[in-house]
Amino acid sequence: MSKPVNQTSKEGERKLLDSKPFSVSARVAMQLGRESISSSVTAILELVKNAYDADAELVRIRFKALGTPNAMLVIEDFGKGMTVDDLRSNWMVIGTANKAKIRKTRKGRIQTGEKGLGRLGLDRLCERTKVQSIIEGAAEGIEMDVDWSRYEQSDFRLEEVVHQIFGVPHLRHDPISDGWVEFSHGTRLVLEKLKDEWSKDSLAELKAELSLLVSPFAAVNDFCIEIESGLNDPNIDGSVSVPPFVMDAAVWKVAATIDEHDMVEIHMGSARHDTEYRFKPEPWSEAVKGLGTKPFCGPVRFEFYFFPRKEATFGDQTLTTRDVSQFLAANQGIRIYRDGFRVKPYGQPNGEGDWLRLAYRKTLSPEGVAQDAKPGNWRLGYHQVIGAIFLTHEKNPALSDQTNREGLLEGKAFVHLRAFALKTVKFFEEKHQTYEMAKKTAATKPDAAVEKAQAAADASDDALKNLASLITKLSKSPAGLSDATSVPVAELTQALATTQQSLEKAKTTAEESAVAMATEKAHVERQKNMLSNLASLGILAASFGHESVDWAGNVVKLGGELKDDIMSKAWWMPEAERPELQKLLAMLISEARKLRKFAKFTLGNISREKRKKEPLCLHDAAKKVYAAFEEIIHIEKNIQVNIECPMKGECLIDGYLMDWESIFVNLFTNAAWALETTPPDKRHIRIKIFSEGDSYVVQFDDSGRALEAGTEEAIFLPTFTTKRNARGEEDGTGLGLTIVKSFVEENSNGTITAKQRGELGGASFTIRVPRAKPTGKNIQTKE
Repeated sequence: MSKPVNQTSKEGERKLLDSKPFSVSARVAMQLGRESISSSVTAILELVKNAYDADAELVRIRFKALGTPNAMLVIEDFGKGMTVDDLRSNWMVIGTANKAKIRKTRKGRIQTGEKGLGRLGLDRLCERTKVQSIIEGAAEGIEMDVDWSRYEQSDFRLEEVVHQIFGVPHLRHDPISDGWVEFSHGTRLVLEKLKDEWSKDSLAELKAELSLLVSPFAAVNDFCIEIESGLNDPNIDGSVSVPPFVMDAAVWKVAATIDEHDMVEIHMGSARHDTEYRFKPEPWSEAVKGLGTKPFCGPVRFEFYFFPRKEATFGDQTLTTRDVSQFLAANQGIRIYRDGFRVKPYGQPNGEGDWLRLAYRKTLSPEGVAQDAKPGNWRLGYHQVIGAIFLTHEKNPALSDQTNREGLLEGKAFVHLRAFALKTVKFFEEKHQTYEMAKKTAATKPDAAVEKAQAAADASDDALKNLASLITKLSKSPAGLSDATSVPVAELTQALATTQQSLEKAKTTAEESAVAMATEKAHVERQKNMLSNLASLGILAASFGHESVDWAGNVVKLGGELKDDIMSKAWWMPEAERPELQKLLAMLISEARKLRKFAKFTLGNISREKRKKEPLCLHDAAKKVYAAFEEIIHIEKNIQVNIECPMKGECLIDGYLMDWESIFVNLFTNAAWALETTPPDKRHIRIKIFSEGDSYVVQFDDSGRALEAGTEEAIFLPTFTTKRNARGEEDGTGLGLTIVKSFVEENSNGTITAKQRGELGGASFTIRVPRAKPTGKNIQTKE
C-alpha cells in the first residue's frame, strides 16, 4: 500500500491533517419541523399535499378522543403507497429531490412538493407517529414508529437516530374504530399524544384552510378531502367543498387570461343578469405598458367573483346577508393556485397576503359605487371578492417558490403577474361603476329628487283639499248622512284612503330627497377638501419657489467662485484630475440653474395676472412651458420638440393662463415618462395648433410607449394611473389628467380626448377649445 503524500514541499506551507464532511445534529429535524412550521394546520396541509403527490383519490383526516390524554389523529390516503425502499430512500431522506426529478405522477398530476420537508411537520403535531403503508397487490405492508422526542438530544447526530421498520401482514386494523376495514393500498399516519388542543374553532379553521387548499373554481376532480372530528359536528364533519350555487350567486364573474401567444383578454359577465363587458385580445405590450413585449410570468388565468355584502338570490336558492358575510369571511381575497393547490400566503381571508393591496386602495378611495357623478373613484374591497390566479409548474417556471414556502420569489415574473392582475381589477372597477350608475334612478339625483318631492307635495295638497271639501259638504248637510245631499260614505272613505296614501308617499319621497341632498352635500364636501388640498399645495409651491430661487442663486454664484478659486489655487491637485473636478463643478452649477429656473416658473405660474380669465395665445403658453423645461426635456432626456402653429399670435381662446400652463406641463411630463424606454434618437414630441371651424385644436403627440389598450377614457378618471414602480404596483397620483380635463372642459368650455396611438406612434391627445370672443383689445404675443 502506498503511503499518503505529505502535501508539504517548502518550509512554512500547510499540511493535510484530515478530511471530513459536515455533520448534522439530530436537533435539525426538530428545527425544520416544530420550529419552522407556523401552525399545526399548516403541517396538516403539507401532509395532504403529499397524499395528492401519491396519486390518492381520497384523503381522510380523522380525530379520536379529543380533549383527553389519549387524543389521536389519523391521516390516511388511498394512493400508491410505499415500499421499504421508498420509505428508506425517499420518505426518510430530508430534502430529497425525487419529486423535483419526476414532476408528473402516474395520474398526470404535477407534483406539489419539492423540498422534501413536509413530513417533518409531524413533529409539530404529535410526540409519536406510526407510519403504515402498502402498495397495491403487495403480500404485506410496512410499519415504522417514530418517537420525535429522540431528536431533542443535542449529543446525537441525525444519522445516529435509528428507527426500526417492520413488515405487517395487512393494514386492515382501523386505529379509530378499532375494527377491521379494507385498506388495499396507500399510506396511513397515526399521530399519538397530540401537542395541540383541537377545539371546534381550530377544527373549523382546519376545514376552512382545506377548502382553500383545493381550488373552489376547479371542476370536480379525482381528489377529495374528508374530515371526521369525532365530535359529531355536522358543521365540520364530511367532505370539504364549496356549494356551486354560491359562486353563481355572485353579481359578477371576471375571467382574464394571458394566452400562449402573449395576448391579454378580459371578460366580465354574470349568471344573474345579461350585461357583459369585454377587453378584446391585445398583445401584452399594448395591454400593459412599460413592462416589455413579453410577460415573464407566462400564460396564466385569473378568475374572481364579486359579492356585495347583501342578500343574493340565484334560482330558488337564497343567500342571506349573514350567509354571504360568513362565506366571504372564510374565502375572501385573491389567492394563487399552482397545479390545483394553493400557494400561501396570498389571499388569506383575514387580510394577510393582500398582494394586490386591495384593502389599501380601498382606504384611499372609500366612496360608494354610485356615489360620485362619474366613474373613477370606486375601488374593489378585499372583503368583496373571491378569486384566484392559476399557474402550473410546466407553463410558469419563472414563478418559483421561496425556500421557506412563504410565497413566490418576487422577481420580474412576479412583477408582471401583479401588473396583469391589477389591470384586470381596474377594468372591473371601471365597468362595474359604469353599470351601477346606469342603473341609478333619477330619484338619487338632487334636482330630480326635489322635483319628485314637489310633485308628491302637490298630490298631498290636492288630496287634503278634496278631503276638506267633502268635510265642508258634510257639515252643511242639515240631515246628516241620511240626507239626499249628504256625502256618500264610500266617497268619504275613498278620500281618506287617498289622502293617507299621498301623505305616506310624500314622506317616502322626502326621505329620498334628504338622502339625495346628503349625498350631494358629501360630494361637494369632498370637492371642497380636494380644492383645499390643492390650495395648500399651491401655498407650499409658492413658499418653495420664493426660498429656492434665492438658494439656487447662491449655489450658482458660490459654485462659480469655488470653481475659479479651486482651479487657480489648487496647486496640490494633479493635472490629470483637474478636468474631472471641473466637470463636477460645472454639473453642480448647471443643476442649480435648473432649480432656479423651475422655481421662477413655479412662482410665475401662480401670479395674480394668470388667475384672470381673459384671451390668451395657445402658442405662447406652449412655448413658455417648453422654454422653462427645455434643459431637462431636450438636453437631459434627448427629446426633440416641435411646436407647429401657422397663425402665431392669432390662436386666442378665453381661459386662465395658469390653467393652460398647467395643462402643457402635465402633457410634457407624461410624454417624458412615456419616452423613457424609447431609443434617444427616436424621442419626439409634436404640438400642432390649428383652426377648425369655430375652435382651435391642440394636437399633442409623442413617440413613446403609447397608452394601454382600452384606457383611452379611463386615464381621465380620478386616481387612475398606468404608471408602475419596480414591483409592478401603481405609482403616481392619477390626478394629473383629471385636472387637465377639468381645466379644459369647465374653465375653457372645451373638450379633450385621447387615442392609444397617434401619428408618432405614441399617445395622442386632442384638445378643442372655442375661439376667444372679440374684445377689441390688442393682444401682445411673444416668440
